[in-house]
Amino acid sequence: MEIVVIYSRKIESELIPVSRRFGVLLELPFKVIQPGDLNVDNLLLEVHSKDYIERAKDHPFFSAAIENIRCIVSAIEALNQHDIAIVPVTVAGHLAEKGRMRGGCLFNGLAVAVKLLNSKGKIAVIETDAHHGSAALISHTNAQFFCIGDKECEISDDLRCVLGRKVGKNYVESLRRMVEKVKAYNPSFIIWYLGTDIDSREYAEMDIGQGEWDDIMGAFSDVIHGRKTLILLASGSREDVLRDIVLKLSKALVGKIF
Repeated sequence: MEIVVIYSRKIESELIPVSRRFGVLLELPFKVIQPGDLNVDNLLLEVHSKDYIERAKDHPFFSAAIENIRCIVSAIEALNQHDIAIVPVTVAGHLAEKGRMRGGCLFNGLAVAVKLLNSKGKIAVIETDAHHGSAALISHTNAQFFCIGDKECEISDDLRCVLGRKVGKNYVESLRRMVEKVKAYNPSFIIWYLGTDIDSREYAEMDIGQGEWDDIMGAFSDVIHGRKTLILLASGSREDVLRDIVLKLSKALVGKIF
């Protein structure tokens, strides 16, 4: 049993300079799998409108977004043989709505992942991102979405997670409580939408430093034990932040597999 990274250079775009930073994933001590040349047309129709998909074909991000969806599909297939699959997401994140692009996301990769796993077992979705997406609204599945905070998730008009920003240094303790809720839910699959934008050095300016990241990784490695896990590594803009986070992720995951 092992951890795999599903990665293709085709998700990078000259129009999205930050997409190139995901090459740091190749530094991880994990097997890297290229996505297959998959036809994802019908799958996209399950989360986006036909009219929107047709319009999206003229967008300069289209080819990168399609490749990103292929990576996600290939990652879920990889979970048949592996415990954890890590996928970077660029223009197929969690913000795109059924009929429109939002926040740089042409397609909603998180919604696609939830849709694909729906028939395989109980799913828990954990979003630790400075923003929250529309996957819960457009995936139409029974997956349970978990948020930082003890109350029902509060989302601002620009999709920022209000609770996540309010907790500050208490973010880690709130995360631990959320992890206990996930354990009680007892899912077969976990999808972790890991946004690097919560790092204090990133544009969201949240209060998450090196020590908080160590605690976050420890809490997460605990909840995934014995469960198939898809990690969608997303958001952020800085390569140095991404490198720090993936190295901490690697350290936390090694030794935590079945």
